[in-house]
Amino acid sequence: MEQPVVVGVDGTPDSMRALDWAVDEAGRIGAPLVLLHGYVPLAGAARLLAGDAERQHRAAQNLLDEAVARVRSRRADTPVTTSAVVRPAAELLVEHGRDALMIVLGSRRPGPVSGFLLGSVGLRVLSRAACPVVMTRGGTTGRRPREGGIVVGVPQDEGADAVLDFAFRTAAARGVPVRAVRAWNLPTVFTYRPGLLRRSDEHGGLEALHRHELAAAVKPWRRRHPDVPVFEHVELGPASELLVALAASAELLVVGRTTRAVRHVGHVAHAALHFADAPIALVPA
Repeated sequence: MEQPVVVGVDGTPDSMRALDWAVDEAGRIGAPLVLLHGYVPLAGAARLLAGDAERQHRAAQNLLDEAVARVRSRRADTPVTTSAVVRPAAELLVEHGRDALMIVLGSRRPGPVSGFLLGSVGLRVLSRAACPVVMTRGGTTGRRPREGGIVVGVPQDEGADAVLDFAFRTAAARGVPVRAVRAWNLPTVFTYRPGLLRRSDEHGGLEALHRHELAAAVKPWRRRHPDVPVFEHVELGPASELLVALAASAELLVVGRTTRAVRHVGHVAHAALHFADAPIALVPA
C-alpha cells in the first residue's frame, strides 16, 4: 500500500477543516487517505447517558461515515479508509504515523495573541510521531496567498535535509516556489570584542558565510526539483520572528521539530505553532 495521509477526525469544525486540507493535499500528491477516530469507553454517569459500548462505537463510525461523505464530495477519486478504535486518539495516530506520509490535525484558534490552542492529543502526537505533522486551524486553511509559496526554515544541522525534502516535494506538487530561510545571530564573542566583527566584515562578513551555507544546503534539492523556483532568504535576527513574518504570505510553513526531547518540539517550532498565520508542517529533524 502507498504511504497514506493520516487524518485525525473528531467531528469538530477544526478537524473538518483539517480533513479538507488533507483531501486536497492527498489529491495533489496521489496518496490515499486514512481517517482515524480513537476513543475511550465512557464510565459512570457519562456511560449511562451515552448508552452501551455498541452505541458508542456506532456513533464513532457514523462520525467517520460523515467524514468519508465529505471526502467524496470534495474529491471522489481519492482512496479512503477509516478506523474507529477503542484506544486513546494520540496512540492511534502515532502508530499509523509510522508508515504515513504525514499526519494532519486541526487546532482551535482562539485569537491573534494566543495562537494555536493545542489539546493533549495534538501535543502528544507532535512529540512522538515519526512522520511530519501538519497543524491547521480556522482562518489559515482557505484561500492562501500563493506569492510566498512554501516557506521553510533551514536549520544549521543535519535536520536540514528532512525539512528541505518535505518543502520541495510539497512545492513541486503545488507548482509554487520554495522560500528557504536562514536566520542568524551574532556570536556572543562579538559583544565583548567588537573589533572581531570589523575584521569579519573585511573578509566578506558573517552574513555572506550564512548565505554560502544556505546555498550549499539547498543546492541538492534544486537539482532534484529543477522546475521549482527557489528564493534564498538570509537575515539577522531570531528565526521564530522571521518565519512567523514570512508565513503571513505563505501557503504552508515548514519547520523542523526536535525528536530528542519527549515533551518539547523545539523553541522555533513552538513559536511558529503559537503565532504563524499559516498551516504548519512540523518535520522530525
